[in-house]
Amino acid sequence: MSSNKKGGDERFLRVQKDPRFWEMPERERKIKIDKRFQSMFHDKRFTEKYTVNKRGRPINQTSTEDLKRFYNVSSSEDEDDDEEGVKSKKKKEVKEELVKVEIEVKVEKEVKVEKEVKVEIEVKEELVKVEIEVKVKVEKEVKESKDVKAEGPPPERGVRVIEEDELVRYTAAEKTFTVRKGLPVYLLTASICQGVEEQIPHLTAAYVHPDTFLARSLEQHAWKFDRVTGEALVVVHIGTDDVASGLSPAAIVGQMEALIDRIQHGHAEPLYVAVCSILPRLVDNQRTMGTVRDTNRRFHELCRRKKDTIHLPTGKLFLHHRQIIQNYFTGDGVHLNVEGKKVLFNYLKTFLWHFCKHS
Repeated sequence: MSSNKKGGDERFLRVQKDPRFWEMPERERKIKIDKRFQSMFHDKRFTEKYTVNKRGRPINQTSTEDLKRFYNVSSSEDEDDDEEGVKSKKKKEVKEELVKVEIEVKVEKEVKVEKEVKVEIEVKEELVKVEIEVKVKVEKEVKESKDVKAEGPPPERGVRVIEEDELVRYTAAEKTFTVRKGLPVYLLTASICQGVEEQIPHLTAAYVHPDTFLARSLEQHAWKFDRVTGEALVVVHIGTDDVASGLSPAAIVGQMEALIDRIQHGHAEPLYVAVCSILPRLVDNQRTMGTVRDTNRRFHELCRRKKDTIHLPTGKLFLHHRQIIQNYFTGDGVHLNVEGKKVLFNYLKTFLWHFCKHS
């Protein structure tokens, strides 16, 4: 509609003077409409806009005010820019929040790792300190016993004084054992050590129980060591039944620790326990061999921290470059043949000679 065009009806002069009706706008106006008012675009009553009332008098309300009452009228470009700005701002805030959370999580993990490392170092230092104290105490006791022999009065009746030439010192895995010569030796083992009495005749007793588990040894065989009096050595060599049953290394080591505690329970004098490694088998797959290696490693750590306990790495006797030596096993791939038993028994005899001078 042109601004020069004039109508004959004065009632519409106000509309004619409105610059919005002079010509079509160059840009469309984008209007946000509430859901409640969407039906008005299908209602014929909203197709026209009256600027006078029913008596023909002008209404002091422009269409803009009427639109503002119901709609949010704005320029399409400005609105798009505003919406994009708001969206980009929100995305930036969300991204910053995610980065902040990731940094906090990373810092928490680093702090946790530092705490764990610190605790581990403290535990190791404490263990080293305890071992040093025990070593100093043993050396002091040995020195005192020597002084008693040289200068002190004769021993009281019923009290055995161990002289220096009767003691044997054995050091392994940063632990030193001071024991007397000819110590009584007991062996608790599975069928893998059958015939050990003939090869090591000076054993006090050998309890060989075929097809047994650690749990069964704890229930049925550990009580036999309650009858042991005085200082003695118990060699524990379990079979592979626990590994073959599918037990985890942690479970096997837990049962071994319970067996050691049961054997040593209630003894006034030291009852030393030597734990042998679980031997590999030709029939084992990679997973079972991994379980055996992990269990033996845990046996070593267990014996390092327990008092009067030592680990014997017998499993290494049957490996060459981490491969099992087949000539030491029978046809079933589980039990040792004569040559394999000879290797194992010779190792035990060598250990007993160095530990307590058993020939």
